[in-house]
Amino acid sequence: MKMHAFVLPAALLAVFAVTLPVRASDDKELLNMKGSVRYQLPSRPAKPLPPNATVALNDRDLAITGAASLAGLTLPDSSQVLVGADSKVELGFFNQTTIANAKFVIYNGKVRFTVRHPQGAKANYVFSTPTAQVAVRGTQGDIDSSAGQLRVNVYEVCDPHEPVTVTTKNGQTFQLLAGQSLVAQLVNGIVRAKVEQLTQQMIDQFAPDFGAPKSWDAATQQVIGMAQSQASSAIDNAAGGYGHEITGALGGLFGHHKATPAPSPSPVSASCTH
Repeated sequence: MKMHAFVLPAALLAVFAVTLPVRASDDKELLNMKGSVRYQLPSRPAKPLPPNATVALNDRDLAITGAASLAGLTLPDSSQVLVGADSKVELGFFNQTTIANAKFVIYNGKVRFTVRHPQGAKANYVFSTPTAQVAVRGTQGDIDSSAGQLRVNVYEVCDPHEPVTVTTKNGQTFQLLAGQSLVAQLVNGIVRAKVEQLTQQMIDQFAPDFGAPKSWDAATQQVIGMAQSQASSAIDNAAGGYGHEITGALGGLFGHHKATPAPSPSPVSASCTH
């Protein structure tokens, strides 16, 4: 009997050692940051994720949030996708070789993407919505997709040669740089879309879910610098080369920041740093 009393606990320990989850470096981890968060495997009932708990997701798994809730999905390349309240988002797939390729399907709701762009590597993320597909490289921005409407805000672009590209269901293509926003609406089966300059009101649309975008200050500096540079060039042509002095004196018209020389088109920001 003493032998059996010794062997049974050892057997139980062996079972626990096999069944305990092991975190792998290539895990796609979903975190319940606030409120009601569930995850769902294909053809399975959704399971609740306790507050501050994480779970590893596989391709085609869903993240589902309730009212006043927030979930965070961290990818193996350190990119992050935040899922806002009352949202349903599928991790279509993630694979990484020389390029990190990922696809997400936004059935409804809001997401904030922060796609990393490590030195010597590239990223190719696609967010699919009922209205359009959003292709993202090293970028931070927000997406809101609901009831045939779409809003895409772009706060930064790590490489100006790789803007955010939005392709609508009827084949229109739009490219967005930092400080730009796209709004689209599905009307009688046709997507009507336009690109606008980003405003505080457009940013505030996402603030209750995600707060202020960390990269927006850098994007603001870029937009101000580009506006000053364009104004200087235009005035140079009409003022005999004194455009920089004139726009420097009028720098306050471009925002509350002091007038500075036009910065590099690649601002240092949250997802561009390593």
